[in-house]
Amino acid sequence: MEKHPLKKYPVVGACCLDCGLCPRYYTEGSSRCPGCCGPGFEQKHPSCGFITCCVKQKSLETCAECSDWRDCERVAGILGSARHQDSFISYQPVAANFAFIEKNGIREFVRRENEKQEILRYLLANYDEGRSKSFYCTGCQLLPPDRLREAISGIETEIAGGTGIKENAKAIRTAIIHLSDTLKIDLGLRK
Repeated sequence: MEKHPLKKYPVVGACCLDCGLCPRYYTEGSSRCPGCCGPGFEQKHPSCGFITCCVKQKSLETCAECSDWRDCERVAGILGSARHQDSFISYQPVAANFAFIEKNGIREFVRRENEKQEILRYLLANYDEGRSKSFYCTGCQLLPPDRLREAISGIETEIAGGTGIKENAKAIRTAIIHLSDTLKIDLGLRK
């Protein structure tokens, strides 16, 4: 049995995925993911090579902190697949996440991720009609937080009091789609 915590920041994958912006991180029940190396992670992902090498062998939070990541076949594999496929979460920003962590450090990356998670938790608490969680997760992951906050704030001034959750969620989703179209950022997951 592993001793926890193995990582200080389970919201950031050893592979530099944004675990704290994944729909499974916000799922209730047995399919909930506790984040990278969070309690119970080893039952859901027993043989993660990133964790074995990065966390267990090198005592790092992410592969981006390793001086050898540019020559690593495992990292090359995730960066290659990130160019064209996703799972529960968008892999699009993985290369940018590596670069950001390498340049700015894990603490600054976590600060930025916490800002995005704050927006996501707000959307889930106020505008999740039961069908928008994945969309909000992807939006918070891919869109700049300041612009996302502006879009949400702008549409909230237009949402009429007394309208239902479905109408409000539709208005918020429309505002997020408009922002993504303006920035030319595709929010669709690639399967």
